[in-house]
Amino acid sequence: MLYASGIFPKIKKEFKLDPKKQYILCSNHPSTLDIVMMFALSKKPVSFIGKDSLSKIPIFGYYYKSFNVLVDRSNLRNSYLAYQEAGKKLTQGQNMVIYPEGGIPKEDIRLFRFKKGPFRLAIEEQVSIIPITFADNKSLFPIDYLRGKPGIARITIHNAVCTKGMNEKNIEKLKHRIYNIIESELIRYENENR
Repeated sequence: MLYASGIFPKIKKEFKLDPKKQYILCSNHPSTLDIVMMFALSKKPVSFIGKDSLSKIPIFGYYYKSFNVLVDRSNLRNSYLAYQEAGKKLTQGQNMVIYPEGGIPKEDIRLFRFKKGPFRLAIEEQVSIIPITFADNKSLFPIDYLRGKPGIARITIHNAVCTKGMNEKNIEKLKHRIYNIIESELIRYENENR
């Protein structure tokens, strides 16, 4: 699908995913293209934590809710149950994809503040987080689809961040660490473009 669209991933790997281990894949979310990219990056099944509202889209919604964990962020109990379900999927051997920004930010925002959920889940399950940076998805496939274009999509798969031994007190620190890794790489890519 990517190649047919004229989009060619250029992947910089600081870390190679071990197919025998489970991870939380945690990236910036500049475009709907990120979803397709995650399938291309993971060699094993992935599930997403995504908005409950997308399940109401005809046909797509049926498949979306069959394979993913749906969350209604306006309902705290629902959010808690969604993260419990995500923990089960990790135990079953799947990788979880979580976009900690909680949605696609406005075009002028490089990286929106992160929510705590993914980091709480990683610590509770003692699963490593793989930060991933998508540098070009916003320009190749923006919210205004008519402005999309073919090209090279630069991606960085960063080193795993281990959560072994961490507890609830470490959530904020972990969240800031992952945020800084992704933001620093986005800035580096921006400087490359100048």
